[in-house]
Amino acid sequence: MEKGRGIFSGDSGSRPQGCRREHKFEEHSYPTGKIQVIGDIFQFTVDMSEFSPEDVIITSSNNLLEVHAEKLGEDGTVSNTFSHRCTLPSDVDPGSVAVCMGSGGVLTVRAHRM
Repeated sequence: MEKGRGIFSGDSGSRPQGCRREHKFEEHSYPTGKIQVIGDIFQFTVDMSEFSPEDVIITSSNNLLEVHAEKLGEDGTVSNTFSHRCTLPSDVDPGSVAVCMGSGGVLTVRAHRM
């Protein structure tokens, strides 16, 4: 992976912004992340504290969200990788996908449900 490529590519998205904590109504935890439905917001969070933002690439296509990260060692070899796929619900507006990485390394992807 090329260093400094940014964090999001795909149908739409944004650069990481500050995250804020919200009340949880429905949630499902998985070993690689947490999916929550908060009113009309679909939210996916995952701990990426072992990676810096430039190590992370997020793609979105046809309601499939993919998170991939590679950490390069000083000698240029890959020292750590992460990959996860998450299917967005069919009622999510793909144009509303927003991404942020909090100071603790938690990556949050939010999208509005129609």
